[in-house]
Amino acid sequence: MEIVFLDPVTYTSISDHGMRQDILVELFRSAYHSPVTKQSIADSLGIKYPQLVYQLNNHLREFWEVKGEEKVRGTRMEYIGPRNRNAVYLAIGAGGKAFVVDPLAKLFGPVEEAGLRCDSCSQDEAASCMLSLGEGMREEADEGEGQTLERNARSPPWRPLDMALIAAMRQMAAGGVCSLSIPCESCHFLRRRRILVPEGTGKE
Repeated sequence: MEIVFLDPVTYTSISDHGMRQDILVELFRSAYHSPVTKQSIADSLGIKYPQLVYQLNNHLREFWEVKGEEKVRGTRMEYIGPRNRNAVYLAIGAGGKAFVVDPLAKLFGPVEEAGLRCDSCSQDEAASCMLSLGEGMREEADEGEGQTLERNARSPPWRPLDMALIAAMRQMAAGGVCSLSIPCESCHFLRRRRILVPEGTGKE
């Protein structure tokens, strides 16, 4: 997984727009392993192709990219996919209030209401994932950071995305790059959704 900061304006344009959320969910679901055509996304959602293209180009441009193309009957057919298929997008507001856009988990909204994908995992699963985090991310949240998490309705024991949220805020405060990678090879959430399948099963 990777925490990516989202511009508040972009977040606002998605947070209360059902079609844009549906497009992101379908894009990340259908094109996680291999790119798909825009037409196939439109067909899956039951919307018109021009509607999809308008939303992709005018409101969702930072979430996708062209992965390939081919010529079909003299026209160019583009294959698209998520710009970062492992991204969990966060927008940070006043007082450290966090807002999430997580298409794979179908989570959109304030973290205190929508939660984080780690919430679907058991405490044992979350604890095992915590062990896979980099040493810097396993540092205990200080008092102020703990209060920030609590303002977002997060409570200990902290889960991987809780620590990612704090680490990402630290990077923002330090003026660093606003993205943070988390190992996802053994992510229980992705395995439960059959997005990642254990090795040896013959599936991706």
